[in-house]
Amino acid sequence: MILLNEFYAEPQELYFRGQNEKKGIKYIGRIAGLCIIGYVIIQNILSILLFMGPLGTVYETDPDFQSVAAIFFSISGILVPFGIGGYFIKKRTGADIYNLGKPVDTKLMLAAVPFGFFICLAGNYVTGLFVNAMDQIGVHLTSPEYEVPSGFAGRLIYIVSIAVIPPLVEEFAIRGVIMQPLRRYGDKFAILASALVFAVLHGNLIQAPFALIAGIGIGYAVCITNSVWTGVLIHTANNLYSVILEFMVEGITDEALLDKVYFVTMFVLYAVSIIGSVIFVILRKRRRIMPSFTTLSEGRKALSFTMNIPMIIALAIMYGITKNFVELG
Repeated sequence: MILLNEFYAEPQELYFRGQNEKKGIKYIGRIAGLCIIGYVIIQNILSILLFMGPLGTVYETDPDFQSVAAIFFSISGILVPFGIGGYFIKKRTGADIYNLGKPVDTKLMLAAVPFGFFICLAGNYVTGLFVNAMDQIGVHLTSPEYEVPSGFAGRLIYIVSIAVIPPLVEEFAIRGVIMQPLRRYGDKFAILASALVFAVLHGNLIQAPFALIAGIGIGYAVCITNSVWTGVLIHTANNLYSVILEFMVEGITDEALLDKVYFVTMFVLYAVSIIGSVIFVILRKRRRIMPSFTTLSEGRKALSFTMNIPMIIALAIMYGITKNFVELG
């Protein structure tokens, strides 16, 4: 004879397991929301301090100083809040939130770089289509612009401010602090959730769609190689590519020559990234992202991550910031 408590034992166990999973995801979602809010607060405080004094004039007129300020803003605005958030997540979950160890296979990691870069190129293309489509219906999208320095030292600092510091701190924050603890709920969910945070942080509709697509590709490569350093390398390659394009536009005044150089550059980059992607697929062999063994559906996990007060406030704040980069008519 089956006792009543034995009959309900398994459903009760699944229920409590689901509740625990929901609480865990909500906790990480709340921390992520607080980190975004902290990022905005720090950025605004630093901006006020900068423009209240004489340094404001220097910032507006000196591209080299803009690069130095960008480095400081990036480190302070992202590393500080996400570092604090990571401390509490690690304390609560015990997860290796940084995952800065060696990859499972160094060759696989090196092949993952052109694969991730190819996803970034695709993200740029899709973003271009999106921006053009918005223009067609009278919605003009903008993003923050920075003056490119002309001197050697200035350009070196500019490269560091764009292609060195942001990849390090952003990958530490997004693919480290946010994605790693979420992987226990399935890599697919962790990749998508972290890519969402990555997109939201950019605060405008030109960079955000690209960041979402690139974030998915980078997150996938990090999960396959099991090292955040893979994400740093891909992120660096993409940002360095954008810097090189800016230098080309600034340095080549002949439009016909610029078009030729651009065509050759893009042809080489696409060829290398496609060949590298094929090698990545071959080396990957049977490695797959970790499936979800949770009782929660993907939809319920997404709701748990986003439908909490800190994250809702963070999304509302970033929505307000994003509106500033949208012009109608």
